[in-house]
Amino acid sequence: MSRSPSEPPRGDSTPGRPTRVAIVNLLFNWPATGGRVFHTVGLGEFLCRAGYDVRHFYAVYPPWGIGRVESPVPVPSEPVVFDDRAWGRETIQDRFRRAVRAFEPDYVVVTGSWNFKPLLAEAICDYPYFLRFGALECLCPLNNVRLLPAAAGRFSQCLHHQLATPDVCHRCVAGRDRVSGSLHQRERALAGVGTMEYDRKLRRALREARAVLVVNPLIQAMLGPYARDVRVVTSGFDPARFPWPWPDEKPAPDPGPRRIFFGGLVHDALKGFHVLHEACSLLRKRRRDFRLVATGEPPGQVDEFTRYVGWLSQEELPRHLRAADLVAFPTVAQEALGRTAVEAMAAGRPVVASRIGGLPHTVGDAGLLAEPQDPVDLARKTATLLDDAGLRQHLGAAGRRRFEEDFTWDVIVERHYKPLLSA
Repeated sequence: MSRSPSEPPRGDSTPGRPTRVAIVNLLFNWPATGGRVFHTVGLGEFLCRAGYDVRHFYAVYPPWGIGRVESPVPVPSEPVVFDDRAWGRETIQDRFRRAVRAFEPDYVVVTGSWNFKPLLAEAICDYPYFLRFGALECLCPLNNVRLLPAAAGRFSQCLHHQLATPDVCHRCVAGRDRVSGSLHQRERALAGVGTMEYDRKLRRALREARAVLVVNPLIQAMLGPYARDVRVVTSGFDPARFPWPWPDEKPAPDPGPRRIFFGGLVHDALKGFHVLHEACSLLRKRRRDFRLVATGEPPGQVDEFTRYVGWLSQEELPRHLRAADLVAFPTVAQEALGRTAVEAMAAGRPVVASRIGGLPHTVGDAGLLAEPQDPVDLARKTATLLDDAGLRQHLGAAGRRRFEEDFTWDVIVERHYKPLLSA
């Protein structure tokens, strides 16, 4: 429902009170397991620190497993609770609309959803709003990463998106619906993907957004023709997790084998651990001076060169990144950012990553890029880093510098959000 032409625009901050920012979020659990939620909470937390009055609204619907909050959320948050009778498109919109209206924000950030994003925008369109894209949501309705299953357990990269080629994308979803996760399937059906009505809502949400915020220039180029203002505003990171210089660090008298670290789900084929392990197997045929350390379960030695350390908390991860000699990010999907790659840079460690999606933009001069799904090329780039301590040090320093200049929340709020929230 759009504002009538005679109605004054919302979003003009009242003198004497902080600017109010609502964050609207459909898919949320806490503690988080993925970068999308970490970004949402971090944005709210650091906007609060900068003096904004922030309220985070999130859906609670147990049958979908969303809205589980098992520890305090570090940003003022308000659950919007649903049961089976209320879990429908129009009721969701109405309850978010009423919750946001009670807060009377000056601006709204729509995030934390995939294909439902334009319907959330429609619900709060009485207020100036920003759409945040953390991946290829709404562009790839199948899985947000434009990745298609191929023969022999491999994947092929799709170059289409549903704004430019809606018919192609809708046929893809119709034929491959079951290859995406159950939550993707449910959320896609709830949003009405594939209908003319959904297409109109998506295009209108983009046109009417005050700005569309994306994490890399590739997504900016895709959305540019359909929105009035698309900006690259990367995900933020708390620098307190990565102090510099590193505290109490002492050089090891005998460094031993060099450590290659992988931080991700080892059994998720999209993350590419199988490619990394094969690359290390190739290296092992001619050298014994490294070991592969990964966040796999259960903890323990897996083979002669691989050790699992279990899943790491946000507090534990920085120490393991810093203890590595290099960090591998061998994804086979079109990752928009590559959160672990940024965290490696924050720890001052070089990255070897797939040349795909937003990773070339993220990594920049802080690492080496290998062809995705190519263990031979990944082995070659990894060997280059294993063999050259000076290069590792140079790339690690460049990564830390890039982290401080582009990825800390303080920089992102000051450089991007303050101008947006004062326009």
